[in-house]
Amino acid sequence: MLGLSFLLILSARTLHNLQDLAAVEAPQELRLGSGDLEALYTLNAGMNKPAILDRRGDALVEFSGWNSYADVDGVSADLWSHGFNIELDRQRNRAFLTWSSLPLRQSDPQERRMRRYQLEQVVTLEGSQAVVEYYIIPNEPVRDARLTVGLYHWYYHALSPSKDGFVFSVTDLTRLEAEERLQPRRYTPVRVRLLTPPEGVRTLTNEFGVYAIESSYRLHAPRLYERTLIARMSVAASGETPGGH
Repeated sequence: MLGLSFLLILSARTLHNLQDLAAVEAPQELRLGSGDLEALYTLNAGMNKPAILDRRGDALVEFSGWNSYADVDGVSADLWSHGFNIELDRQRNRAFLTWSSLPLRQSDPQERRMRRYQLEQVVTLEGSQAVVEYYIIPNEPVRDARLTVGLYHWYYHALSPSKDGFVFSVTDLTRLEAEERLQPRRYTPVRVRLLTPPEGVRTLTNEFGVYAIESSYRLHAPRLYERTLIARMSVAASGETPGGH
């Protein structure tokens, strides 16, 4: 698995909802939802944790494990370096993705400083809106916890700030098609609301435009063994416009 050390555990509830799964095989991806929005999880890479897709299969935004980071008492690691567990609750259109710091303790040169903790991401699909929450559960005392959430899309069009987040448009083009400057068939307006005020927000750009937005959050002394909210945001689509937009 790309030479990375991680733990993948599929819950009994998740396995119950997978079809045609051989006893010795693990799925490469999981999908949750139908209708207006769908959450796509790629299990063997740090991308799509998850990607939020509209009813046409166009990605509105991608939550990246490679480019999301936890910094706990001065020790930083991207979320893909953590062990993870995923569980789907299809009846409530909800997904639970939990990252554990435990595998980091086995190889990190700063082992004595590494805290044991879990980060839980909860995605709830509600019609044309996806609500995404992040929680921290410390397994030993933590003084300072920081989380950076990386939101990717190739590329953000007409990106502008809103009162509590930002708005933009996405197209049906792949990254390669966008970089060849092909004409999209459609644009979809999207709004991201940062429901927990971030400590900071920055954009990443290249010669073709903005491709990532990072929002950072900080929590002081979360309670031991308790589940404490560190970040909440929502992603919503509001219809589509023709490619001549």
